[in-house]
Amino acid sequence: MNKNIHIGLPIGTASILLIFLTLSLTSFAVLSLQTSVADMNLTTKSAEYTQDYYAAIHLAEGYLADKDAELKDIYEASSSEDDYMNKAGAKSFSEEFAINEMQYLHVEVTLVYPSIEDINSHKKSSVTGSEASFKQSCYFYISSFTIMTHEELLDYKDADVPVY
Repeated sequence: MNKNIHIGLPIGTASILLIFLTLSLTSFAVLSLQTSVADMNLTTKSAEYTQDYYAAIHLAEGYLADKDAELKDIYEASSSEDDYMNKAGAKSFSEEFAINEMQYLHVEVTLVYPSIEDINSHKKSSVTGSEASFKQSCYFYISSFTIMTHEELLDYKDADVPVY
């Protein structure tokens, strides 16, 4: 009556578990690879946008420096505030600098007639300043330095969404 009862797993069960484990690890590896590729694409796009943005900022600062030198020459050649404003042409100037095909940097400056104190403090700050960034001019103030979007290029599909 001594019967040995052996309860065990069939031989194929270990193979099935091994195949299932291999498929699971392979699918997680593929998902991880796809996530890495998507992150890399997003990082590349972000780096390109940042580079384009700072290129537009650089062009805008060059524009402002040129405008500052131009207004300085006009100020030195003018005899009064009215003469200065007439020679400058307009009370404000604006310029747009492309960032990409959808966005641009809008810069608008408004002219001011500088006082002697403003000119002297501007001369002192440009002599003692060692930073390479653009200093505020005494001949104008920046009234707008904004990133704008070309609305006409945006593709809104509001008409395709059913609203009940």
